[in-house]
Amino acid sequence: TFVDNHNGTGTLSGTPTASGIFSIGFTASNGVGSPATQTFTLTVNQAPAITSATNATFAVGTAGSFTVTTTGYPAPSLSETGSLPSGVTFADNHNGTGTLSGTPTVSGIYSIGFTASNGVGSPATQTFTLTVNQAPAITSANNTTLAVGTAGSFTVTTTGYPTPSLSETGSLPSGVTFVDNHNGTGKLSGTPTTNGVFSITFTASNGIGSPATQ
Repeated sequence: TFVDNHNGTGTLSGTPTASGIFSIGFTASNGVGSPATQTFTLTVNQAPAITSATNATFAVGTAGSFTVTTTGYPAPSLSETGSLPSGVTFADNHNGTGTLSGTPTVSGIYSIGFTASNGVGSPATQTFTLTVNQAPAITSANNTTLAVGTAGSFTVTTTGYPTPSLSETGSLPSGVTFVDNHNGTGKLSGTPTTNGVFSITFTASNGIGSPATQ
């Protein structure tokens, strides 16, 4: 607020709730000559804060983007710390926002940090989690050979994030079973009691994209 102190001075005072530049005017008059006027600029600064979410999810092979937003005056600058997945970069947009974008080539969870600063108060920091998912794929061979009366095994392997689960469909020879190891692999094992060629199907799924079949 502004108050005339009736002694040739006036006081502009208070606790601002909004930042920015405010163009105002003062007028002094005493009945002699013309009143005196002055254009006045009041700048209200604000310490930076990061207002966007603390996490985002991208997918391997797919272009993704996430915008980091802030409040503060002047508009904060943004920087990023920590290792990003290959194919993903961070850029300060110089308007109080920053963009995390790109096409990741590797999956996983990446713990990084953002810092917003504008010279007012302390910089604002945020711990951020970038999750990069990957659709499942089966990477092991599409055939194996066991022998009647002899214990044997074959490991089915996959790629993908989160870790895919595996299932099997089709009739197996007596004495042979399939088990999902819950670590992205599965095991076909046992001692077969019948011979022949058995056509079966493996399916890997992790909720990303379509399940992979072999």
